[in-house]
Amino acid sequence: MDGNQKTYTLKEAAQELNVSYRAVRYYKDFYKEEVSGEGRSIRVTQRFIDLVAKNRKANTVKVTDSKTKAQYKAELEELKAKYSKALREQKEIYDTKYSQFKDLDYDEETERIEVFTNEDYERFEQALQEWKQQKVKLEEQEKTFKVQIASKEELLQHYQEQANYQKKQADRILDQMDKLIDAIKRRDTIEAVEKKVIGKKADL
Repeated sequence: MDGNQKTYTLKEAAQELNVSYRAVRYYKDFYKEEVSGEGRSIRVTQRFIDLVAKNRKANTVKVTDSKTKAQYKAELEELKAKYSKALREQKEIYDTKYSQFKDLDYDEETERIEVFTNEDYERFEQALQEWKQQKVKLEEQEKTFKVQIASKEELLQHYQEQANYQKKQADRILDQMDKLIDAIKRRDTIEAVEKKVIGKKADL
């Protein structure tokens, strides 16, 4: 400790810092290098005063929120009500969409209903058109080959080759369509689970 510094008793330091005597005794153990003497002769330096003042300023939290516990409780209840309302609205939307389809006359064993976004429907429609074009092309080729191929054996062999080729093409397109529909179904189911419209045990 610099002997030329101004020093204070603990009581004087408490008055200088506007804190309790106990608080000064607490800080003297942290800044021992700024403390001298023993017992009633203990004195602290001006630097001790500055360090304690800086420390207390850094740790002082200004409380500006004057809300009461009742006000916080009211706000919480309001948020709960908004959340419940949002869930009800989402369920109503789902029920409305479901009701549009549940009364339709269709065979669940052989038919299915899917909901598409515009983008997904365009992709589905494109795949469907491609399949139809392949089918038309096959029919046209069959007509041409009936005229051009005279031999029954040649006709049979050619038909078999073309049928196998076209079947592979048609199967590929239909497989793409099925994958697209399954992907859309899984996405809708996941969204419904996230919105708690249906349970997590739903078949994804």
